[in-house]
Amino acid sequence: MLINSKIINSGVSRSILFLLGVMIAGFIIRINYVYEDIPLTLDAFRYFLFGIDFSLLGNFPADYNKTNSGWSLFLALIFQSSNSNNYLDYMMMQKISSVIFSVITAIPLYFLAQKFFRKEIAMVGVCFFIFSPYIIENSILGITDSFFIFLIVSFFSLFFSNQKRNVVFSFFILGLSSIVRYESLLIIIPTTIIFLHRFKGENNFKFYSYGLFLFLLAIIPVAIWKIQMGIPDGVVSHLWAGANVVINENSANSFTEDRFDLIRGISYLPKFIGMSLLPLCFIFVPYSIISLIKKENNNFRYLIFLGIFSLIPALYAYSRGFEDTRYVFTMLPILIIASLFLIEKLNEKIKKNNLLLIGLMLLIVISSIIYVDFRQIDYQYEKDSVEVARFVSDLPGIINGYGPEIYYLEVMYLEDKKFPILSSEINFEKKVIYPKGETINEIIQDAKDKGLSYLAVTSASKNDNQILSKIYHEENNYPYLQKIYDSKDYGFKFNIKIFEMNYNEFERVSNSVLLP
Repeated sequence: MLINSKIINSGVSRSILFLLGVMIAGFIIRINYVYEDIPLTLDAFRYFLFGIDFSLLGNFPADYNKTNSGWSLFLALIFQSSNSNNYLDYMMMQKISSVIFSVITAIPLYFLAQKFFRKEIAMVGVCFFIFSPYIIENSILGITDSFFIFLIVSFFSLFFSNQKRNVVFSFFILGLSSIVRYESLLIIIPTTIIFLHRFKGENNFKFYSYGLFLFLLAIIPVAIWKIQMGIPDGVVSHLWAGANVVINENSANSFTEDRFDLIRGISYLPKFIGMSLLPLCFIFVPYSIISLIKKENNNFRYLIFLGIFSLIPALYAYSRGFEDTRYVFTMLPILIIASLFLIEKLNEKIKKNNLLLIGLMLLIVISSIIYVDFRQIDYQYEKDSVEVARFVSDLPGIINGYGPEIYYLEVMYLEDKKFPILSSEINFEKKVIYPKGETINEIIQDAKDKGLSYLAVTSASKNDNQILSKIYHEENNYPYLQKIYDSKDYGFKFNIKIFEMNYNEFERVSNSVLLP
């Protein structure tokens, strides 16, 4: 009993219990926004399909052309443990895996923060991450980010360890992260510079060669595996492709929306960095500049150096017009560490038995819950969108894209399949087109030329073609459109009407208008 009492009262045990409590709270908040009947779409759906293929084939599919395979390879291991016949169960496993990686990132982040601050201050940093609204939102999407950030933060934590074997092993973790997201390959540059400077005069080339070997050991087998399959290696090949875009598709010689525009990237970067620090963390970050200048804290300078390189992919993405906070998430743990300098200083001045820290952590949790709840998706709206996609999937002809809700359509082709099944055995119909035009008549004519059978229009201004929203409110003015579906008849929040096209009537009406 005496031994147990000492363990419970020890600072180490209190830290472990508190860390565990924060992780449990973070998991509960995340799982509250995970809906089992809302399927994955877009990138998450692609990772899902390839994960299923990997689990069945034990190899890359013959037509595999994706860059980042690490997440799908991991999912394949998870999917093999399931005996369910329902694709939604597999998707739920993918979502929960993403949530778990997001939550357990608290562990390496805590040890990283302890390299700079005492454990009470480090715990505030953990709270900033675990309860970050953008991290919470991202973690439930089932995409690569949670796994990738876990690996990157683990790399940081090991790399700044005082034990050289941990530092050397961190190279292997960095290699694994390069398989999950190839752009982390760039981080080997500052890692090399820092390692050689940090351990100069300590037989550093010998230990660096060990680290580099482990780094390559993680990357090369998968790269060779892909090359043997006749597909790009997914690492160097895509870094070269990115460099080619910068050189040949920049704003000077291209006019496409996704052209590389460095000015655009520079303007977007601080915007999304600031957004990632909401709702509270951004207040404390600027002070770290003073610490960077005044304090002889080489580890923090090294960390900033690593962070600058981690932002190169974000700068590239923003320069191509891709607007998403997730591109700066690799910098978030570093910015959280930076925010703790001011918090430490304020806590030392107040001297109230960590009262500031306790109050701040409570404020972080409360503000985060409010912020996430305000931004959360409308479950009923998404469920209604799935039902509309289910109806559209049964239509025999081609329909127009009617907004982001159309992304659920391709998932509907899984509904009558017994899982697990190879993606090559699923008939994904190409039944969505995007007619163009400046007027409704021009759009209809273009739709006719492209073989459109059904026209979908929504009441919302976010409709893929806003010109068509006029039809939603004035359907009686268009006799060549025969309504076959109105979501209001089912009490749906997602307001959409679907019409069958009568092009003979359209031609008759158009010709009558042209007659004198």
